[in-house]
Amino acid sequence: HSGERARSSNLWLSFNGYFPDIQAYYKTCTFKELHAVVAISHAREKGVDKLVLASAGNTAVAFIYLAEILKFPIVLIVPETCMCGVNIPNMLIEHSKVIMLTDGDYSDAIDIAKRLSGIKNYKHEGGCQNYARRSGLGLPYLDAAVTIGRIPDHYFQAVGSGGGAIAAWEANELLIKDGSYGSHLSKLHLSQNLPMTPMLSAWSAGRNYIDPEIDLPKIDNILDVVAARVLSTKYPCYGVSGGVYDALRATGGMMYGITNDEVYESKELFKRTEGPDILPASCVALTSLIKAVKEKRVRRDDCILLNLTGAGTEQRLRDLFILQMKPALEITKDITDDQLKALNV
Repeated sequence: HSGERARSSNLWLSFNGYFPDIQAYYKTCTFKELHAVVAISHAREKGVDKLVLASAGNTAVAFIYLAEILKFPIVLIVPETCMCGVNIPNMLIEHSKVIMLTDGDYSDAIDIAKRLSGIKNYKHEGGCQNYARRSGLGLPYLDAAVTIGRIPDHYFQAVGSGGGAIAAWEANELLIKDGSYGSHLSKLHLSQNLPMTPMLSAWSAGRNYIDPEIDLPKIDNILDVVAARVLSTKYPCYGVSGGVYDALRATGGMMYGITNDEVYESKELFKRTEGPDILPASCVALTSLIKAVKEKRVRRDDCILLNLTGAGTEQRLRDLFILQMKPALEITKDITDDQLKALNV
């Protein structure tokens, strides 16, 4: 049905979420499960005692869930605005601590996670520059190419840090080396939620770096104005070597800005035509595909892969007992180093 709406006869969906009717069983409803299991396993192999990271919701859910299963200690910094999204399948919480940031956004949480890891000598998870994380996030692309039997012509995904898009590009390179799935690069179609579109702004200006004065909106707390909060970082992996800029250049890719209204329209469209509810970041990606078709950026018979990075929270609520995670501690963004050092985490 989505293919008909997007007027594509060769559209493949990578559905990362919970919807048993289509054999989708991610109890966290996000592809970040793939990131968490690989990153935690990698940290354990490297002798790391504890991981510290920031999240706007989906990463927290995935890491708490996997940390409890794998019995690995983690500390998460989550903005208060995003705590409502930190819901996990009911389980005993023994290895995860959430510190709630009462007055900051996702980027403030990232800053504090980095400071805390330095002061406490814990391991900072590393975000999209963590290779183990990216190798996990590349799995939907690899799985899709193997299922389809070829490398897709186009790849659509919403991006915040850009880790998933870089991972797809790296997975694409691996498949080219393998030789069984084709020798071309998928054109990357990456999207962000307006007005928080630093990569779109820099890319449209032809720059390989983010200029905060130009590319970031002048808004106190961006979490109040975007539907897809998980995409709201000010620190994407854009200009670094092998980052989003390089990936877009290499693949002849393009970027899209999607409004909140378009996000809600796409959510309704997908639920009406396919059944499951999809999370806002997935709606951003779906909208970019609809735009690309309207603007004739893809041809009807092109092989298209749409990565729906999170879905199925409504079905999960019907099927499973869900726990709303409570913070162990609350802090403000002006917390001093001495106060961070004194935290019992």
